[in-house]
Amino acid sequence: MTAPATPTADTDVDATQELSIEALAARTGVTVRNIRAYTTAGLLPSPRLRGRLGLYGDDHAQRLALIRELRDQGFGIEAIRRIFGRAPASAWGDLVAVARSVSGSLFASETPVVVSAKALAAKWKGQMTPALLVRAAKAGLMRELPDGQVQMLSPALGQIAEQLAALGLPLEEVIGMQETMACTLRTTARHWLRTLADSLLAGDAIDAERTAQLLEKARPLATGAVQAAFPVILQQELDALLRKAA
Repeated sequence: MTAPATPTADTDVDATQELSIEALAARTGVTVRNIRAYTTAGLLPSPRLRGRLGLYGDDHAQRLALIRELRDQGFGIEAIRRIFGRAPASAWGDLVAVARSVSGSLFASETPVVVSAKALAAKWKGQMTPALLVRAAKAGLMRELPDGQVQMLSPALGQIAEQLAALGLPLEEVIGMQETMACTLRTTARHWLRTLADSLLAGDAIDAERTAQLLEKARPLATGAVQAAFPVILQQELDALLRKAA
């Protein structure tokens, strides 16, 4: 995997050229407000001062290009700070290449399905209220689209919800169960990914190809661990519940 050139055509700045913050914003496509925010957050070095005028150069433009790329791939401010703090500058381009190759498609195994809000309401016989739809969307399991339709991010999970309803569970309770599950799994996923990231950033150099391979191999291990552990934990909790009821 080849790393992208650090500055792109629209972010390249001559090493001898110094820019005002407004000129840097125009050159890089990053707003003045965000440039200042990145500086305050420690992601961007302070400008060189000429009197009261702050001047920016090539290093600022290159780092802004990387910040913008990582932000586009979904990295948060804290994650970018960790990358800049723990990985050498020579590895940043490789990390961007990895992010480009795996973002949005590595762990998602289902193709989302789009349904109309009317069809979704019909499935639940009027139980799907706007408030419940908002809750389901906040859990991250479905998404309301601008045209009013609903994107089911996991069609299989939607089918499971319908089967639970067939057992007599009200939709509100089904969504409550999914909210709890999503919250717990999100915490688990963050811990897994943070551990992987810490391992990848531990060395002096980042091997982009090895990183992509490690993440690819981690996918079935992560999902397999959840599938293996949940039945055991479910049985343990059932046994505990029965003991309390006895």
